[in-house]
Amino acid sequence: MPVDLIAFTVDRRIHGAIPLADDRLSDMLNSVARVVMRGAVIEDLGGDVPARTVDLTLTVGSIVAVLVAGRRGLENRRRRTEAHHARVGLGRFVVTGSLHVPPGSAENLASGDPARVLAGRDILVPLTDATITYDRDDRRTTEEFETILVNRAYATWIEIDDAADGGGRRLAEEAPPVYHAAYVKDFTGA
Repeated sequence: MPVDLIAFTVDRRIHGAIPLADDRLSDMLNSVARVVMRGAVIEDLGGDVPARTVDLTLTVGSIVAVLVAGRRGLENRRRRTEAHHARVGLGRFVVTGSLHVPPGSAENLASGDPARVLAGRDILVPLTDATITYDRDDRRTTEEFETILVNRAYATWIEIDDAADGGGRRLAEEAPPVYHAAYVKDFTGA
């Protein structure tokens, strides 16, 4: 059964469908090295290149964040967690939402070091009731989604603030714009 998703790489927004081979998209993405997207619409976040539609193979390691909708998995497989309001910096992206951690593991949350806070987690970590904010065509863009998976390898900072109520959106809106050069891969082997 194909599912729609929106994936972000460092400089692209990719919207397409992939076949779901597990109960949840997050479980599947964390268990494979790459996914094939048919009829994916690729948008350059710098606005220099017009959107195009292609079939592509996307390595999971190159995904910075994924907007996910749909089932949250089987009820009997869920583990009890504590939700903490979090903001995660991923280069040009700021993701805000609820980070779910096992009970009793709150001591690591105060460090502010994403490697410590997200240690022991899958590569793509879910934040629920989430918002992603980024610069697109030189203007600030915000998208809200039920769940956003963030690639912990791209996390440059993390703030946990259980007292905040929507503060992540304010933080993201106040952040100065970040400009990035597009990455170009050399396939010539030179």
